Amino acid sequence: MAGAELYRRRAHEKRLGFSDVIRAIGPGVITGGADNDPAGIATYSVVGATAGYAQNWLLLLSTPMLIVVQQISAKVANVTKTDLATLLRSTYGARVATPAVLLMVVANVITMGADLLAMAAALELITGIRFMFWIVPLAGLMAYVTIFTDYRVLSKYLLWLVAVFATYILAAFLARPNWSEVLLSTLVPHVSFSPAYLLGSIALLGTTITPYLFFNVTAFFIIVSTGTVLYAHHASIRTAADAARALEPFAGRYSTDLFAVGVIGAGLLAIPVLAASAAFGVAGLAGWRRGLGRHAQNAPQFYVVIGLSFLVAMELAVSAIDPIKALFYSQVLDGLIAPVLIVLMLLLTSSRKLMGSYVNSLPTKVIGWSAAGVMVIADLATAYQVGGHGLPA
Repeated sequence: MAGAELYRRRAHEKRLGFSDVIRAIGPGVITGGADNDPAGIATYSVVGATAGYAQNWLLLLSTPMLIVVQQISAKVANVTKTDLATLLRSTYGARVATPAVLLMVVANVITMGADLLAMAAALELITGIRFMFWIVPLAGLMAYVTIFTDYRVLSKYLLWLVAVFATYILAAFLARPNWSEVLLSTLVPHVSFSPAYLLGSIALLGTTITPYLFFNVTAFFIIVSTGTVLYAHHASIRTAADAARALEPFAGRYSTDLFAVGVIGAGLLAIPVLAASAAFGVAGLAGWRRGLGRHAQNAPQFYVVIGLSFLVAMELAVSAIDPIKALFYSQVLDGLIAPVLIVLMLLLTSSRKLMGSYVNSLPTKVIGWSAAGVMVIADLATAYQVGGHGLPA
């Protein structure tokens, strides 16, 4: 209750100026942009290349769900002044908190590895230097910046990187889509029960409805650009760089460069945030000191987890894995984990003991539980179809 009262008092303490607003929304903008990582870009590219605009309607459906997930994630942090891992441990015990945090860490590290691979492939596309030579320098640079750079400098650098997502809006217009068809596909649902369609749906929802993302606009334009060019010409892609390369004959060199630059910028933004998120989860679960505002000597275990996350991600990136499958299935994994985390968040934010007068409203509960339900149904339908037909090639 004390946390809720403190939150109310601070909300009325002063009128915010423009600079205050920028400082206040900056972390949210960075976190939102971080989820539109190269794995997300690859997922939207695969969806566009394999289904055209047929799954655009899922972005429209997921928008109110996404708003609610973001709202409850921010609210529980603001009211309780406590991170999610600590809340889960103190409320439900280690038996619930440990699996939830470990699932998040596994998903984050796999996504980091897939993102490193995508960034390296994009750099190969631009420079002509083989992608394997880029993986270690990229991982080392981002690990160094995340661990040793002052948090205020790091946050400004990450905030500016969000602007890179405008490249996908430009790429979509360069692809010259039929906007009437795009609008129709967005407003009128098209449902298929094939394993490929259902897996694409889970991956799309998994890379969209998470506590990170509020960048549906970028997702929409990535699908439009790849759906216009790659689906129409039956192009097959194995990496996000393949998607960029395949755009060139039909949409021009600029669209290829914009797509590749977007992948690199997205990775520079996302990977440090994913590593820090994993470290916050583990440190919160273990009760260690944590925070990017602390020096490494003041929170050694926290920064060790960040370093280990980069090492494991780098190992995954250099291993012999199919790039596009690594990117795509990392988001399928997110889609499987997301409903569990959404349910836990809904239970926490519906507790009057924790939230005081800031418990979830009825509309928030309805939309939040609907989001979890939609994802569970998609997961079960996919499991049934894949069980009968196997994974799509």
